[in-house]
Amino acid sequence: MKYLQILVLALLSGLAIAPAVAEDEGDGGSELPVLYQVQTASVRQHTVDELLHVYGKVSFDDAWLQNISLAYAGQIIRLPVVAGEQVAKGQLLAEVATDPAAAAAWQQALSAVKFAQAEVDRMRSQLADQLATKSQLAAAEKAVADSQAQLHQLRQQGVGKGIRRILSPFPAVIAAIPVQAGQRVAAGVTLLQLGKPDRLKVLLGVEAEDVGSVAAGHPVYIHPAMRDDVKVTASVDQILRAINPQTRLVDVLVRLSGSQAKPFLAGMAVSADIVGRTFRDALIIPRQAVMYDAGAAYVMRIENGVARRVPVHILLEKDESVVVQGELAAGEAIATIGVAEVTDGDRVRVQGASKAATQ
Repeated sequence: MKYLQILVLALLSGLAIAPAVAEDEGDGGSELPVLYQVQTASVRQHTVDELLHVYGKVSFDDAWLQNISLAYAGQIIRLPVVAGEQVAKGQLLAEVATDPAAAAAWQQALSAVKFAQAEVDRMRSQLADQLATKSQLAAAEKAVADSQAQLHQLRQQGVGKGIRRILSPFPAVIAAIPVQAGQRVAAGVTLLQLGKPDRLKVLLGVEAEDVGSVAAGHPVYIHPAMRDDVKVTASVDQILRAINPQTRLVDVLVRLSGSQAKPFLAGMAVSADIVGRTFRDALIIPRQAVMYDAGAAYVMRIENGVARRVPVHILLEKDESVVVQGELAAGEAIATIGVAEVTDGDRVRVQGASKAATQ
């Protein structure tokens, strides 16, 4: 009886074990074994802008700077303003005493007018007495006109005033004062330089190898270097085709006007993002999905549990993603984690989508 019970238990155990063994044998005979476990991300496709992060400095726009000077020599008597000061239209900027030589020229011009006018009167009297000719009278009248023109020119220059008061012609900021009170200056020397606070320029330094992707009209997003919460949208005005000897970069000129200039002051350091190339309908994948073999980039596309090697060409690296060119399509799954040891044709098991797939 005891032997019969043992035989029955053995038969029951065999019935429980046999189907599992058969299933394992059946699976092993129809499919290749899984070698690696990976996580995947989907290939995305949309338009991407290349952003060049650069730095620069604000200054007054040269096209709107105005130099204040005199057409005659003089001496600076008073300078009631300082560089960087904002002044109103009509505000006193300087007082300049006329140089003695210029004052003498004014007196000579006055005398010349009086003499010429007297000569005209004498010619008219003599012509009435038939002691002068009409041509002599005409010559005297021309001398009057010439002397009056000379006097008018000196008056326009302000020479006739002993002390010239220079007033601001428009609301401005004093950009520079290259002279000092008490200094004697020659004719034409700049006394002050005025800039308009709503007309500024920004020179942004761009690496020489990146200049080719920037063109006039490209958007630029500028903000003060220490305040990224204040951002102004402008555009590239022009690219200066020379290396700045101080920064060793190529200067890109951006002009700011009106409300664009309000957050900035001349001399302020700024940060900016310049929109370079635009990639339309670009293929975007996570940076971690890209592998390299002898310098050539590739990714592993997952097709029905099988890894397929796809060569790609990297067009742009942007944050944690890259823009690539290759035999890929939007929505296809590519391996991102666990891909280092995977080779073409290996069977893989997908554990789940990586975070990069949802970005």
